Amino acid sequence: MEPACLDNVGELLSSLGGQGGQKAMLDCHMWFVESVVVDLKSSSSAENTKEASVKSSQEVREITQDVVTRIAKERFTKAGGDNIFKLKKSEAVFLEDMMDSERWRKLLIDLSAANRDSTLLNYCLSSISKRGHHREIAKRINQSDHFAVYSAMLASEFAVVGNIAAGASIDLDSSMGLYELVDDLRRTCTSTSYTYLYAVELLRYLVQIAREKAADAGKHSRLHQSVRKWERLREELESAMVDPSMSTSTAGSSTLFRKRRLDVALTVSELHQRQRRRLDPTVSADGAERNTDPHRDSLETALAVLFRFNASGTQVDDATLDKLLPGDGDDGSEVGKLMMAYPLAVRILLGHLFKPGSGRVSSMLTRTKCARLIALSVLAAETATQAEIGSVKEEDQEARATEEEEIKGMLLTGSQMCELVENMVSFTVTSDVNNNDPNPSAGMKLSKLALKSAPVAQGVVMWARELVGEPDFVNSASYATLSSSILSLVRIIVLKHPFSRPSILGLALAILKHSNSEVTYTRMKALKEQCLRLLLFLLVQGEVSTVLSNLTARLNQQGSSEIDASLVRYFVGGLLEVIRPPYSPLMVQSLGAFLLATKCTEALGSSYFSKENKARCCQLVQDFRKSPKREGNAQLIASLAKYYE
Repeated sequence: MEPACLDNVGELLSSLGGQGGQKAMLDCHMWFVESVVVDLKSSSSAENTKEASVKSSQEVREITQDVVTRIAKERFTKAGGDNIFKLKKSEAVFLEDMMDSERWRKLLIDLSAANRDSTLLNYCLSSISKRGHHREIAKRINQSDHFAVYSAMLASEFAVVGNIAAGASIDLDSSMGLYELVDDLRRTCTSTSYTYLYAVELLRYLVQIAREKAADAGKHSRLHQSVRKWERLREELESAMVDPSMSTSTAGSSTLFRKRRLDVALTVSELHQRQRRRLDPTVSADGAERNTDPHRDSLETALAVLFRFNASGTQVDDATLDKLLPGDGDDGSEVGKLMMAYPLAVRILLGHLFKPGSGRVSSMLTRTKCARLIALSVLAAETATQAEIGSVKEEDQEARATEEEEIKGMLLTGSQMCELVENMVSFTVTSDVNNNDPNPSAGMKLSKLALKSAPVAQGVVMWARELVGEPDFVNSASYATLSSSILSLVRIIVLKHPFSRPSILGLALAILKHSNSEVTYTRMKALKEQCLRLLLFLLVQGEVSTVLSNLTARLNQQGSSEIDASLVRYFVGGLLEVIRPPYSPLMVQSLGAFLLATKCTEALGSSYFSKENKARCCQLVQDFRKSPKREGNAQLIASLAKYYE
């Protein structure tokens, strides 16, 4: 703990008033003394003195912090807290010290979330925001009641996203990867209507200014990369407001709630605003000129209807799809560009083809229409990519029509194979796309299609995530064998399609949570070990921060038993086999945080962890010391040395 932290907390608790504050402080000291006595007794053995003292100091710190936090949350009152403002500046300096401490900032932020009318806590929250600790605030509270804090947080986080896009793989201040950062922003920005509106308009303004500066700087400016990330972030926020599967995890799942979110999202969206802009209807919010076109207006209206169907949980009808499909003499490039601008539309159509259960469209005619629209968006994306890299080819309508039919056929076959294998006990997976077996099984067909076609791969991953998330599947007789086949299938997809990796990571973490009383412990453990091998494979492919941060969060989660000690040892043993020095600061910080998790230190300190692997852990810490220095890593390495050297 920080020096004199109990004195600082004593000042805070004493301000709560009279005997209540004194009793709280007495309880805190009693717990502190008792825990020290217990730990000293447990460390009487001479050969374990060092290990026991390290464990004792950590447990004393955690126990003391938990007790103080609990007492402060139970007994804090608005009047008692506001009395601190009556103290002299020299007497209230402890409050500034608490805001400079990471541990006590968490307490102040949690108290402000529970006591929104407290003048003291509002001051503390504003001061913490001014100190630049926006990430800590975003993780612990809803900032919709604190607009100044929310605005400062957006400015900071959008700058971090731009910096990551321009070259950094992580936020240098926290080692947070882009996926984790976007998750926090998605939750915060879509918590209320006004926070969403403000975030979207700020992103539009940011993109507009960045494009102007990028145009002056030339086509090689890194601002172009930042613009793409900001546009992608805006798409993520729009999807979170419109897609019911994403909005349910944010605030609610009722029909009225989904309808209200949808109305807000569509009203703010260009689908609604462009046609109704009175000053200049031909100019969009980002400044791009667009000619008034009744056909485009019709396409945008039909796309908005598609979003409404999806938000209400209803399958799209043929009439809406017919309005989106190109007519005679139309190559479909316009609808492809529109759907490329709204990727959620492509995900909705993929869901109609691949999602198991009632979400899958049964009519073959409707499936064909969905597949064709996806194919048109794929062709539009390829054309845009070629234009960006300067390799535009002459339009060949016949070749375009052939490619469209090929993509459509692969999507339809892939969806049929998914429907077929989900009713099997297991299926065969192959990574050999050149295998010319005259009678390939359904699993082999699905494997080849997923490797060959990116949209099919995205559909397969979507199907797999939906399937393993169903309670009926977890309790089914084929769960163990079919899950193993699914993990083998997504493993070969990881290597070929990088953009599917975040979803596959979520799939592996979902299976780690599963429990089936009908499956033997040995078989269940083997399945979870397969999940961990998949995580190691993702880590080797570059998802270091994302994989390790997710596992660290699960190990630190109270009451969680999804990863037991034997699985921790299995994962770390495999990790030590695949990593080699030199180690980047990202690797040091991410892996160091994982190894310092309490469940990890206990599992690796056991006699079940081989001496060879313990020696490797010791060597790992020594290699960390030789890695490039970064602020904060020295203390982290010192903590690792106490456990593993």
